[in-house]
Amino acid sequence: MLNYIRDNIMAPSTRSSTSAKSSSSKQTATEEGSNSSKAIPTSPMRGYKITDNERTRKYGIGANSLEVLLTKANNKFPLQDLHLYLASDGFEVSDDEYLNSLPAQTLFIVAGPDAVITTDADFEFEKMRQQSPLLKVADIFYDFIEQHPEKFRRMISDYEHQKQRLVLDNSKAHLSLKDEHVEWFEGGEERFHSKEEAMAVRAQTRVRGYYYKAKEELTRNQLYRQNAKARQVINAVLEQFRYLLIGCDYFSMMFNRKCGQKHSFLQQQRQTGEEEPDAGSLPSKRLRQLIKEYTKQHSILDDWSVSLCTDLGDFYCQGAYSDNGNCCSLQHTINPYASRENLILFQVWNLDHQIELCRTILPALVANVEELVSNPQLKCALHNKRVVDISVLEYFLEIFSLKNLKLVHIVCHDKVQRSNHSNGRLLCPDCHEYRIVQELMDLQKASQTTS
Repeated sequence: MLNYIRDNIMAPSTRSSTSAKSSSSKQTATEEGSNSSKAIPTSPMRGYKITDNERTRKYGIGANSLEVLLTKANNKFPLQDLHLYLASDGFEVSDDEYLNSLPAQTLFIVAGPDAVITTDADFEFEKMRQQSPLLKVADIFYDFIEQHPEKFRRMISDYEHQKQRLVLDNSKAHLSLKDEHVEWFEGGEERFHSKEEAMAVRAQTRVRGYYYKAKEELTRNQLYRQNAKARQVINAVLEQFRYLLIGCDYFSMMFNRKCGQKHSFLQQQRQTGEEEPDAGSLPSKRLRQLIKEYTKQHSILDDWSVSLCTDLGDFYCQGAYSDNGNCCSLQHTINPYASRENLILFQVWNLDHQIELCRTILPALVANVEELVSNPQLKCALHNKRVVDISVLEYFLEIFSLKNLKLVHIVCHDKVQRSNHSNGRLLCPDCHEYRIVQELMDLQKASQTTS
């Protein structure tokens, strides 16, 4: 690069400033410049793959620069303003330096500048949702609930009363492995080796659903589409959410009975006199491990990385929003570890956002982003210094963690307007929460440097 600057930028200016020199000198300088130009190294041709957002077609393309790649991609997918995004995480590739840092055969998505990118994880999740009989059952459940809420409540109540009159077989609840309780794994859980593994994935699936919902709502917002600075901030927030989710393993421990840390709500259940039965393209692997070690070392999410069930697998309803505290007046309980039937019924137990996600948290986040980009001189309320970011960690806890989520039976899931509000705010560099998130993101930069 230094040779290129010297021979192609500095040399011409030198020649123009020494016009009094002999023509032979000019000729020599010209020949040297020409020879230097010929010696400039070019990036080797590498193979890449491109597809559209819907994955309708996929092509292999050879290119040695972003310009060549964009031109060839536009021949395959003609768009007025074509952009390239990584299929692994949806990030846009905008310069040759970043393109050259990617491995050969990287898959890119071609789309417009304001497209909502469907990453590989998003695409696979949606495909799994369409193909999985169990997830289709969940869709049918929720469609029916939306159309006939009162009828469904009566049906569930009738079933609960009937179940109380029957003596259900819980003798296999303590069993864990697939070969010990084969029928529990039929119809969707065949790929898992233990019940705990299957329940952990179910918890992750619910939390991932909140991420996709938040991403969809934020990226289709008018502010995101029309304000480049706001779009940059929101994209950074989504990336930080993703790293925090990696750090807590997408809260997989919520439904895992073998997690040693239990929710304080379970202690309250024991104090009521109930007896607990006797217990029987994503970031690199290295970066994921670094993130997990950092969050564990600094105890960022420890308070909310807990299990909601007893050692045997009993879950207790934490009560409707209108109830006081974590008390269910109907004393709903379920053990999805006990039978396949209970596992399916557990799908209609909801994690209820006490501060509502779409009505309260996300609008508050967008409002803070708008204030941040439109009023950069605004001062932090705590330290009286210029704000530089929004409270990513607080919004993260409100969207994804048990700080704001209550596990409730479908009958206790109140669909009422709520008066509470988000605690998210604007932060300055002196705010502790800001420093925590920045240190976490520095791991990503350090990982890229060492890789």
